[in-house]
Amino acid sequence: MFELGREKALSIVYGTFLIVSLEILFLRIFPQLYPLINTIPLLFLAQLLKLLPFLYSIIFSIFFFFLINNFDFLFGDIFSTKLFLNFITISSIIFYLSFLLNKKEIKDEKVLVNLVLFSIIVVNIIMFFFFSENEQAQLREYFLKFTKEFLKSSNELQNVNSSSLVDIIVKIIPGINIFSFLTTLLLNFQLTRILIEKMNFKNVYTFRLTSFEIPNWVFLMFNIFLVLSIMMEGNAKYFFLNCLIVLSFLIFYEGFAAFYKIFKKYEINNFLKFLIIFLLFIFLGYVLFLVLFVIGFYINLKKVLSRVIKT
Repeated sequence: MFELGREKALSIVYGTFLIVSLEILFLRIFPQLYPLINTIPLLFLAQLLKLLPFLYSIIFSIFFFFLINNFDFLFGDIFSTKLFLNFITISSIIFYLSFLLNKKEIKDEKVLVNLVLFSIIVVNIIMFFFFSENEQAQLREYFLKFTKEFLKSSNELQNVNSSSLVDIIVKIIPGINIFSFLTTLLLNFQLTRILIEKMNFKNVYTFRLTSFEIPNWVFLMFNIFLVLSIMMEGNAKYFFLNCLIVLSFLIFYEGFAAFYKIFKKYEINNFLKFLIIFLLFIFLGYVLFLVLFVIGFYINLKKVLSRVIKT
């Protein structure tokens, strides 16, 4: 009994050390890439530890980062308040992912749907508590400066009202951030899964989403949010617009799953497949996102129309 307790304690200690050391290392060595890779330590550990030791590792890591953040005269300015809040957000979402994966009765498709719905709750908490007027003003100033410089270089677009466009962008930043986070989360989950296999470690989960189909009610909810975001005004409009952006991730992912179904027919090494897909996202960017979203939307619209015709 003592041995079992000792093993769990060691798992928690090593897990906490892994999270803290890698997060700080990534932040120091790759500050520009940090938002893309900050989930890797948590996802790596989530697939190695059982749920309770993983939870304790997260709690102790949060406590350590809290000390660093509040006693900067001892540790220096390593981890700012924004990074601390960001870490709490991503660790909460990843722990919820682990919680869902731990429920054997929940299918892989439902895991992703529940994760996105949980992310909608998170984005609204961020908007309500942390996305202050001061932060919005700073973002607005940054984007105004950027758009003015961009419009100066284009004679055709000089008469465009950049102020109203920037206001819209600033208001939907929380939704865009969560969408981007979910994309990098799944990419990093796949990367860490491959690393665990290569290192011959035992993965506690068998989460694979090579095929994916969203429930009809999710597509209905997406369209309801779309209509409400068009009809509403003021804060209500941006509330539904942010929810719409996060929910659109599911439609985008179904488009990606359809693309991957064709792509996996080619006899290529799994790591090379992952690398090619990653590079496509890097170089094609939002164009690829849009194409995959349109594919996903078309698939769901076709399903709905076929049901309507049958009835």
